[in-house]
Amino acid sequence: MARLPAQSPLQGIITMSQPRRQFLRLAGAAAAVLAFGRTPLATASAAAGNGFSSFAPRVGRTFRVSREGGPAHDLVLAKAVPLANAKGYPDERKAREQCFTLVFRSAEASDLAEGVYAFDAPGVRSFEAYMSPINGDGRSYQVVFNRT
Repeated sequence: MARLPAQSPLQGIITMSQPRRQFLRLAGAAAAVLAFGRTPLATASAAAGNGFSSFAPRVGRTFRVSREGGPAHDLVLAKAVPLANAKGYPDERKAREQCFTLVFRSAEASDLAEGVYAFDAPGVRSFEAYMSPINGDGRSYQVVFNRT
């Protein structure tokens, strides 16, 4: 069984015998901790009750989005996109509920930076998630959930 070099901060946590998906999830979380000083997995766990079925009926609704120490912005949930193909997941129904993408739009260009944001909206548990700009228009953003 291959192990990471002894100087690796992931030594003992990740081994090459673990499934690739688990390795990528842990490696991504470790990179986020190193980059941001906190783990999005911990904040994403607060959103655990918010699956695809929580967001799909809220397309068109406004979410209040804020970053620690920054101003709040109103973004409209433009799309809730389910996992396209759940074949190969142990529980396809669960995968469809827990793996999805949210696309948000702002009314005007806001150029929000990529990073962890707090999301608040009526009828949805408040949560934090990593949000990225998309389309290069300064108005479109995405949040990807993959909790399998």
